Amino acid sequence: MRKLIAYFIKYPIYANAIIIITAIAGFLSLTMMPHSFFPELPPNKVYVNVSYPGASPEEIEEGITTRIEESLNGIEGVEEVTSTSSENFSAVTIEVYEGFEIDDVLTDVKNSVDAIYSFPSGAEKPTVQKQKSRGMGGMGNMVGYYALNGPDDLWKLKEKADKIEQDLLNDDEISQIQVIGYAPIIISVEIDEASLLRHNINFDAISTAIKLSNIDISGGSIKTQKDEIIIRSNNRNTNTAGVENIVIFSDRNGDIVRLKDIAKVALEFSDIPMKTFVNGERSISFLIKKTPEEDIKKIANSLEKYIAEFNAENPEFEIITLFQFADMLDQRIETLSNNLFIGLFLVVIILGLFLSFRLSSWVAFGIPFSFIGMISFGLLYGMTINMISLFGMILVVGILVDDGIVIAENIYKHFEKGKTPMKAALDGTMEVVTPVLTSVLTTVFAFSTLLFVGGQMEMMQEMAFSVIAALLFSLVEAFLVLPSHLASRAVLTENTDSRIGKIKKVVESKVVQLRNWYTKVNTSFVKNYRKHVWTPMAIIVIVVIMLATGVIRWTFFPSVPFNEVKIEFAYKPGEREFRTEKFLWYIDGIIQVYHQELIEEYNDTLFTDVSLTVGFTENLGVSGSHVGSLRLAIEENELISTIDISNEIQRRIHPDSLAVMEKISVGGFQQFGKAVSISLQSDDDDELKNAVNWLKERISSINMVKEVMDNGGVGNREIHIKLKEKAYALGLNEATVMKQIRQGFFGEEVQRLIVGRDEVKIWLRYPESDRNNIEDLNKVKIKTMGGEMYPLEAIANYEYKRGRVKINHINGAKEIRVDANLYNAEFSGDVNAEIEREYLGLMRNKFPKVSYKVMGQAEEAADSGKRLGIAFLISIILIVLTIALNFKSFYQARLILMVVPIGIFSAILGHGIIGKPFSIMSVWGVIALIGILVNDAVVMLDKYNRNIAEGMNMNDAVISAGTSRFRAIILTTITTFVGLFPLILEKSFQAQFLIPMAISVAFGVLFGTIILLLYFPSLILYFNDMRRARWWLWIGGDTPPTKMDVEPYTKLQKRLNEREY
Repeated sequence: MRKLIAYFIKYPIYANAIIIITAIAGFLSLTMMPHSFFPELPPNKVYVNVSYPGASPEEIEEGITTRIEESLNGIEGVEEVTSTSSENFSAVTIEVYEGFEIDDVLTDVKNSVDAIYSFPSGAEKPTVQKQKSRGMGGMGNMVGYYALNGPDDLWKLKEKADKIEQDLLNDDEISQIQVIGYAPIIISVEIDEASLLRHNINFDAISTAIKLSNIDISGGSIKTQKDEIIIRSNNRNTNTAGVENIVIFSDRNGDIVRLKDIAKVALEFSDIPMKTFVNGERSISFLIKKTPEEDIKKIANSLEKYIAEFNAENPEFEIITLFQFADMLDQRIETLSNNLFIGLFLVVIILGLFLSFRLSSWVAFGIPFSFIGMISFGLLYGMTINMISLFGMILVVGILVDDGIVIAENIYKHFEKGKTPMKAALDGTMEVVTPVLTSVLTTVFAFSTLLFVGGQMEMMQEMAFSVIAALLFSLVEAFLVLPSHLASRAVLTENTDSRIGKIKKVVESKVVQLRNWYTKVNTSFVKNYRKHVWTPMAIIVIVVIMLATGVIRWTFFPSVPFNEVKIEFAYKPGEREFRTEKFLWYIDGIIQVYHQELIEEYNDTLFTDVSLTVGFTENLGVSGSHVGSLRLAIEENELISTIDISNEIQRRIHPDSLAVMEKISVGGFQQFGKAVSISLQSDDDDELKNAVNWLKERISSINMVKEVMDNGGVGNREIHIKLKEKAYALGLNEATVMKQIRQGFFGEEVQRLIVGRDEVKIWLRYPESDRNNIEDLNKVKIKTMGGEMYPLEAIANYEYKRGRVKINHINGAKEIRVDANLYNAEFSGDVNAEIEREYLGLMRNKFPKVSYKVMGQAEEAADSGKRLGIAFLISIILIVLTIALNFKSFYQARLILMVVPIGIFSAILGHGIIGKPFSIMSVWGVIALIGILVNDAVVMLDKYNRNIAEGMNMNDAVISAGTSRFRAIILTTITTFVGLFPLILEKSFQAQFLIPMAISVAFGVLFGTIILLLYFPSLILYFNDMRRARWWLWIGGDTPPTKMDVEPYTKLQKRLNEREY
């Protein structure tokens, strides 16, 4: 190693070559590396969906869902099966264990579902597909949300939306588009009861006539001597004019009766309620997604170019960008870059004042150099530029600065002793090669276990990789590039007559005074080390008390405000869409008034776009005429948080409006899952519902809870028909009667046609005017097998009931999930703990047939905590082994390990000072912090061992070790703290993810290094005493061994001096 470093110092051209090669490879990799919002993880879910038009949730559950669930039994790799049986639809989700190949499970599921032959006759063919992408909050594959505004004519909007969709899909960068804002198109065939009676015909006859006539069919071919001629009937019509001319029958006079003679035929949107409005105008929305191979930035650029051209060429229409994840990624990169440049500038200034400006520039150069090198390897690894990989870059800055400072300061110190620059560079580097290499490897091992954590923490793998790659590449810069450029008198010297030189002299004198003061304090502490060594323990106890009393708060997942507020609600099923739309406009009015107040208060426009959707919700998981959602986009600002905005909007909604809601949710996006989610399971429906209501009532009484919902609830009002004896006497049964009613009121799919880009159903039913009143049911005439007609009320009785909105299963058991939103999601852990402590045990006793499972953030926190705990334990073992091999002593490895709790509690104390809760984001900062503190401890202990080897007594050796490492440690502390402090003060949304990590590193270094300087020397002596006592107890004797007898250096020298003969 010495020869290699000396060679690079002698010929710096090789160091420059490394810089050039790294720069070229790095910048090329940067241009080629794809962008994504969050890391895209391998899919772990398979979906089975079956449509059964007109079926109730009970029919869906019994006839479809249960059979699918039973068919999945025995499939290897299935971790959990959840299902929802709702009106017309069954949805089954299969979650796969880690380590199993999703395609193998997909094949097994397809084979199992295809083997089911007993689905109801009206059910459509099941669709089986795997999850396309997996990421944080389900947004791994999202690119953005866009809206088309234009004339108040849905047909014109749809026509233009079809053109936009086709244009975008023709773009090489875009492959995934979902269009929302209108119901499916149908060819409606409406015939009233009077026409059916007049022509003595029924729906079956009309349906059969359409199917048999509207058809393309081949009749074979005629093979002549010359060629083959195909015989074919091309009578399939895909427009209303063709359909309405289909011949249904001929009357007694031989006159042909066409469909248009007895029915109204029209191309129209189906009755499914689906409307979207943006900024008060009717619109159609586009959800753009991406595959794992596609680049979010390239897609966004293509979209921006297309939108600009479209808006310029189509003055009647406008495409609005509601939200684009690439913009947020750009803002995150900008935040990182700005803080990085500010931090680097401050590092250069501070190092320049302490050492030399040229020297400090080369130390700071190690940070971008390591990042560029990391990007080169990242491309080969498959890393993308995303929010998580950028986390790693923030985390590693402090460690990179620390390593550079240790080497540069040591070279500078050797130069001050009168050595030549080249000699100082070589000796200064070689002296700290081992401790710097050890400290970097310990940090690498700490992060390397995160590459194998899995679960929700799997998405942090890219962060761990970016840290590891940057650290390993920094060794090249620290051992080869940095010494070769510091081996110059021009770099190591400063003009002392200049103004900067004079300032530097003042700073140097102050540093010397401070170092002398520290030496006095350290000497005093060392003399009374048995007393002072307990001071850090007192600090830890104080921090623990502050945590226990809530002065410093702890939450597993932090509440990070998102730049949108989403309001979702549901009336009782059966409410019509015009009431839903009316409430949406009521909320829109509240928002407009509130926005004007904010503009007057802050003199700034904070709200950008307001989107209203009728018939669909995302987080509540329900759809229909009774549900709606509103999305409020908020401008990036430092004036008011989205949490405060959402709470204020909810406060302004009138209590009477809230009282009639079945469910309502007001809040932002929850990146880490639902704050409170309890799954209740039972086969006893009544006891399950009672338990749900009991638990909801208890949870709603907790102060921090904003709203409580469940995913069960009541369904639509239903008319239950019970046949009279007369019906059976006429040869009728439930199936024949209900089929005739269903054909008129719900309708019947006759055919499916392809019209342009749409799949269009021919839908046969009564006119709307004959199916919108309960009295219309009485007018229905039921036809017997003999052709006789009877009013429905003559053969059946009616009664009114409430049905089920949907039926949920988890692993085959019926389930209802109770969810709660909090005013502040940071209290999720406290609220979940209170629910489990106060209510869940009591609920189990009160409702013995009901079992429960805590889900949401609490489940994720428990799983992630377990995984992190295992990873942390393995990391500690690897760190101990690395340090032990370096010092050839497990004893000294345990000694250095004592800085770990110092770092953890120093970071926690920093969160208390800033007023932020300690969270999982903070933990990542703590891991990086431990790397810095271990680095300082390793370098100090290495210097102590060298002092012992030079013949110093123990007290002088520890005092000298502290004094000699004082400047390097102080420089690391100041540069790291000052470099990260601008990020801590950031108010932007983009910085909120990074701030907890920055607090951990900055304040952990600030307090941790002070404690390290003052108490680590005393700890060395205290550990020596404990080692002497243990040896004395083990070996025995009249007097204990001396201090030097038990020192690892002494033991090692004795072993080396022994000879075998």
